[in-house]
Amino acid sequence: MLMANLALPRYWAVYGLLLQVLLFLLYQPALSIASSLLFALLLTFQAWRLYQNKPALSNRQINVLLAPLLLLMLLQVRQLGVLNLMLHILLLAAVARSLTVQQRGQGLQLLWVHYFAIACCFIFYQQMSMAILIFALALLNLYLQYRLFAPAESTLQPKRLMSIFALSFPLWLGMFLLFPRLPPLWQLPNQNMASTGLGDELDPGSIEKLVQSDALAFRVSFLNERPDKADWYWRAKVYEDFDGRRWQVNARFNSRQRRAMVTELPAFSASAPLVKYQILAESSYQTDLFSLGLPVSWQANLVAKPAALMASQTPLTQRISYSLQSRLQAVPLTSHGEKQLNLLQDNANPKARAFGAALATQFPAQPDKVVQALSAYFQQEPFFYTLTPPRLGQNAIDQFLYETRSGFCSHYASATAVILRAAGIPARVVGGYLGGNWQENQQYLQVRQRDAHAWVEYLTASSWQRYDPTAAIAPERILEGIEQTLSDNERALLSGWQDNWLGQLALQWSHLDYVWSVWVLGFNQQDQEQLWQRLRRWEYWSVLLYSLGALLLLGAAVMLRQFVTQRADHAHQAWRWLTQALGTAPAAGCTLSSWLTTLAEQNPAQQQALERLRKLYEAAVFNDDAAALRLLRRELRLQRRSLRRLAR
Repeated sequence: MLMANLALPRYWAVYGLLLQVLLFLLYQPALSIASSLLFALLLTFQAWRLYQNKPALSNRQINVLLAPLLLLMLLQVRQLGVLNLMLHILLLAAVARSLTVQQRGQGLQLLWVHYFAIACCFIFYQQMSMAILIFALALLNLYLQYRLFAPAESTLQPKRLMSIFALSFPLWLGMFLLFPRLPPLWQLPNQNMASTGLGDELDPGSIEKLVQSDALAFRVSFLNERPDKADWYWRAKVYEDFDGRRWQVNARFNSRQRRAMVTELPAFSASAPLVKYQILAESSYQTDLFSLGLPVSWQANLVAKPAALMASQTPLTQRISYSLQSRLQAVPLTSHGEKQLNLLQDNANPKARAFGAALATQFPAQPDKVVQALSAYFQQEPFFYTLTPPRLGQNAIDQFLYETRSGFCSHYASATAVILRAAGIPARVVGGYLGGNWQENQQYLQVRQRDAHAWVEYLTASSWQRYDPTAAIAPERILEGIEQTLSDNERALLSGWQDNWLGQLALQWSHLDYVWSVWVLGFNQQDQEQLWQRLRRWEYWSVLLYSLGALLLLGAAVMLRQFVTQRADHAHQAWRWLTQALGTAPAAGCTLSSWLTTLAEQNPAQQQALERLRKLYEAAVFNDDAAALRLLRRELRLQRRSLRRLAR
């Protein structure tokens, strides 16, 4: 109770303010612009109050100040979402308590709010760099807690901290590996959140903007033989509705329709190559996932969508790691309705539809021949692949095919699908990513937003065959990547910071971040169950027990050595200080304590001082009392002259 009523030092409040500023910056994904301005004003007011050394606010004052702010936040619950509102209230509680704290008991309450607020940062961030920053905040908060109870003159002992960490690390590791992996208790709302990656609409210009971003989309580790680069078509979305200009995802892909479906394992060819791979996908605030070919096996927490697409059960507000097995084959047709859906046409683009009808007359009931003729048309006519195509107006497909003839992958895919439908061939546009940058040393594929791509799937023999018209215009895009396809001026539009030393440093950090994500964030319930199965075998238990015993012996040895070394250091320092102050040393075989007792008997005038020195010496050496050692040195300095005149 006495400790709780002690006043807090000023530097403690300054460190606490610094921690709250960092929390405020980390909470930006959950804050609106108005909320950010509000918290910035509150933190600025706290900084001004500390600078002016103003007294803490009373409970009544803080209630009057924060009541309207809390009401304002409650009125924004629909825009913010429940979770974001709770994070607002948590941060507001921390700032409000810092404005009123003046005693150590109140400071302890603030620290516990900080601990919870720091832990909530992992809702937004999973990168290794951000994890290091969050752990640093936790250490700063732990230091503030230490300063609440430590004496004012005490200092941290790095060696002791390292020994405590070494002893606690096995406990932490055991809890991480063996503690049940619980699913998240909440998910971030996706309203008012800017999605990254491909959207549910695809029109001329949408992918061109996306490829100018260098942000990571996902990373892939192949668990068996790596497929050829020509097969690195990562399917994410299928666009089937066309309004004459833009393509949209059909309603059959939405979540309500998927819940009513009974998903069965698709029919696949056993002779088709089987690829096993693990994907680490970045947060996109969408449910769509990435896959190759025809997925035939997936984790229980994934959802199978129509058209052999994969999705997560909730929007990706965090990184997600998942494993798949796919057959590199065409996607089978699932129903007659799917076929009819991809034959629908509109009244726009009459020239393109006439061209498709002419191809159907030339190659009746021969979809592959129509596709070959279309490829020849793209190769023979002066079409150009460019990142900066001219704008298109009404009848965009006709204008592209017969006027501008310059476009990106979405232009060619869109025009191809329209022509094929006009030729009586079911066709659809597929959006995803093509290729990636293979990291040879780390053995994983790095796919960025600049690898976004669109191609076509057309129906033949009850299966959807992939056709990429970009290969007819710019085959180097398929084999070498987008950088080799564009002109020098267009290549300058892409982010080029990876080419300098800073980019190389960022790339190496990205490799470390990938290891962190796979082995730490990717350690899921399935991995834990496999670990438990291994631990049931006696040889694993024996290794675990031997390792635990070795760690305990090592810890005991370190503590014993530290204790002996510290006591020896105290004894050596006390001996040196006493012999220097007395100007001589005891005879051989005589202990320092008995020598001081003899000197006290021979010098009655200094008897009390010598007895005090003996007691301090024994406390410092035999009780390992650092405070007694400091007092001993102080006494020797004060009595140095009188000790020199002692009778021997």
